[in-house]
Amino acid sequence: MSDEGRGTKDEIRRLVAKIIKLPEEKVSYEANLFTELNVDSLLGVEIFAALDKKYGVNISEDQLRRITTLNDLIDLVVGQLAKK
Repeated sequence: MSDEGRGTKDEIRRLVAKIIKLPEEKVSYEANLFTELNVDSLLGVEIFAALDKKYGVNISEDQLRRITTLNDLIDLVVGQLAKK
């Protein structure tokens, strides 16, 4: 991963940690957002709204259904940013 991609990955982790009110070091990239990090639908909406605001990404419902881990989310955002 490029330095830019690494920075984005870390920024997204910080953003998610802040929204779910956990210390960043407790938010593992491999953690399941829903079962391990307790992201419910309202927190999910807040996370996706923050990602849209920060990065201008538009995540479809179909894409949302395939996201289970923080890495899945990061891959999706970084992939969309690469297309811009």
